[in-house]
Amino acid sequence: MKNFKRKLFSILLVFTCLISTVFMSGSVESVKANLSDHLYPIMGSPSVTVNQMINYYEKHAKYPSDYQNSDAPTIYHFCKIYMEECEAEGVKTEVAFAQAMNETGFLKYGGDVHRSQYNFAGIGAVGGGAQGNSFRSVREGVRAQVQHLKAYASTQKLRNPVVDPRYKYVYSDTSPKAPYVQWLGIQENPNRQGWAAAKNYGYTLVDRYIAEMLGVSTFSTWYAGINYAPVYDPGYYIIHNPDAARAYGSNSDALIRHFINNGMSEGRIANPNFDVKSYMNRYKDLRNEFGNDLKRYYMHYIMSGQKEGRNALNCPTRQGGGVTKYAGKDYSLVYNYEYYIQNNPDVKNAFKDDDIAILRHFINNGMKEGRKSSPNFDWVSYRNAYADLRVSFKNDKQRYYLHYISNGKKEGRKATGVTTLLNPITKYAGKDYSAVYNYNYYIEHNKDVAAAFPNDDVATLKHFVEFGMKEGRQAAENFNFQSYKYEYKDLREAFGRDKERYYLHYISNGQREGRQATGVTSIRDGVTSLNGVDYSLIYNYIHYIENNSDVAASYPNDDEAVLKHFVEYGMREGRNSIEGFNVQAYKENNEDLRVAFGDDLAKYYEHYMRIGHTENRIHN
Repeated sequence: MKNFKRKLFSILLVFTCLISTVFMSGSVESVKANLSDHLYPIMGSPSVTVNQMINYYEKHAKYPSDYQNSDAPTIYHFCKIYMEECEAEGVKTEVAFAQAMNETGFLKYGGDVHRSQYNFAGIGAVGGGAQGNSFRSVREGVRAQVQHLKAYASTQKLRNPVVDPRYKYVYSDTSPKAPYVQWLGIQENPNRQGWAAAKNYGYTLVDRYIAEMLGVSTFSTWYAGINYAPVYDPGYYIIHNPDAARAYGSNSDALIRHFINNGMSEGRIANPNFDVKSYMNRYKDLRNEFGNDLKRYYMHYIMSGQKEGRNALNCPTRQGGGVTKYAGKDYSLVYNYEYYIQNNPDVKNAFKDDDIAILRHFINNGMKEGRKSSPNFDWVSYRNAYADLRVSFKNDKQRYYLHYISNGKKEGRKATGVTTLLNPITKYAGKDYSAVYNYNYYIEHNKDVAAAFPNDDVATLKHFVEFGMKEGRQAAENFNFQSYKYEYKDLREAFGRDKERYYLHYISNGQREGRQATGVTSIRDGVTSLNGVDYSLIYNYIHYIENNSDVAASYPNDDEAVLKHFVEYGMREGRNSIEGFNVQAYKENNEDLRVAFGDDLAKYYEHYMRIGHTENRIHN
C-alpha cells in the first residue's frame, strides 16, 4: 500500500509539473489582460528569467551566426548581458529586451540600422536612411539602450560610465519624462515626450512583447552558456526521472544542474532523440576516446555528434570491434580485442561484450599476468629475444608490453617466434663474468638452479654471483675453480678456502696472465706458509701426505689443512715431513738441544728453521 501511494504521488507530481509548464506557455492572453489594466514601470526588478528570455527569443528566431565571434556568441550570453546591464541600472530586464526585439525584428534588422552596429534600440536612427549610432560590442550597445531607458524613466544617476550618446539630451534630475513603458510613445505620453512617435509604441511593447515573454516557460535547455537541447528536454526529463522531478521539478536551473552533475554520469535519458548507451555502443572511436565516462558522450553529441549526423538511438550492442585506447594511451600494438577474448575465456565470461571493461582488465591484470593479447606480440618471445630488456625488467611482465608500445615497435624489435633465450647475459652490477660463467653450461650442470629459475638468465646469473661462486660451482667449460686452485700455490696462499676469490682473480688477472684454469686434478705444490711463518725448511706437502696416509685421508687435496695439521700436531708428534730432515736424528746429534728442549719435539723443528740450518748441525 505504501509503495502504491509513493507511485501515485510521483505520478501526480509529474502531472502537476507538466500542467504548470503547459499553463505557463499558454498564458499570454491572461498576462496581457492583467498588464493592460496598469501602467508598466520601466524601473524595478526583473519579472523574467534568462531562461524565459531565451525561450521567448528561440520561439521567434534563430540566433544570428555572425554574432558567434562577438562578446555574445550565443543567445544565452546575449540574454545574460541584458540581465546584467539592466540589474546594474535598476531597469526591468523584460522592458529593454522587449524593446530590442521590437526595434530589431528579433535581431533580423532589415532597416536603416545594421546588425554589426550593435545598436539594439535604434538610437540616433531618426529615419531618412540615417543609420544611427554604432557601438563596439554587444555589451556596449545594450548598455547604451539601458542608459537611454533610464534617462527617460528615472532621476537617478547612472552607475556605469555613460556610453549613450544621447543621454544628456533626455535625462532630467527633477522629474522623469517617461517612467512607464506605455509613455515611451510620444502620442501616449501626457508630457508629449517619449522614445518614439509611432502610435501606441509603448502599449505594443507591453501587450505584444512583454506579455508573451512573461507567459513563456521558465524551463530552459541552456546552462552556463551551453545549450543542452540535443540531449536534454526538461519536460521529458521530468516524466522519465520522477526522483529528479520530486526534488527539482519546480526549478529550471536546479533541474538542469541535476542532469549535468548527476544525470549524464548516470546515463539517464533526457531526450527521446538521444540514448547515451546506444551512442556509446555504435561508435568505437568515441569509446576509444571516452571509455566509460558517460558525460563526455553527451557533450560530444552536443558539440559535434549532432552536426556530424551521428545516430544516437537503437544500438543495443557494441559495434566496430573492441577499443584499444584507454586513458589516452593506445594499446593496439600489444592488444587485440577478439584475440584476447578467444584466448582468455574467463575474461569473456566475466565481461561479456563490454570491450572497455575487457581492455581495462588487460591493462590492470592481463599484462601483469602475461596473458596472450595479440597475434603480433608475445611477451615471452620479446623477453627471450632481448637481453637488455631482461636486465632492465627482469620478470616484470607488464613492462615488456609497455616497452614495445613506447619503443620496441619503433626500434624494429621482434616480438614473436623466439622460443629460447638469446644472448644470455654475463654482466651483473656492471661486472662481466663471461670468463668464468656461461648460462647454458651453468643450468645444464646445475639442475637445481635450472629448476629454480626456468628460462631466466638474469636470476640464474644472480644466483651464480651470490651463491654459485661461494659454493664452488662450475659455471663454464673453460674454468674450474678446483683446477685453478690446485695449479697455483700463490693463489692458495692468498685465498685459502675462499672459493669466490679464485673466480674473481681469474676474471681480473688470471685470464690476462695466461693462467691455466682446467685439467689439474690434484695439488702440485703445497703451501708452506701459515700465519706468516715459512715452514719450507722442515715441510713438504707431497712428502708429508705420502708418508702420513692418515693425514692424506683426512684432508684430501687440501694443502692448507695439511700444513695446519703439521704445525699443530705433526711437529709435536715428530712426523716425517720432508726429505733430508729427521727430527729424531736432530735431537740425538745435538746434546745442547736435548738439554734445552728435552722431549718437546716441536721445538727441535722450530730451532732448525730459525738457527740450526745456518749452523750446519746434523739433521738426518
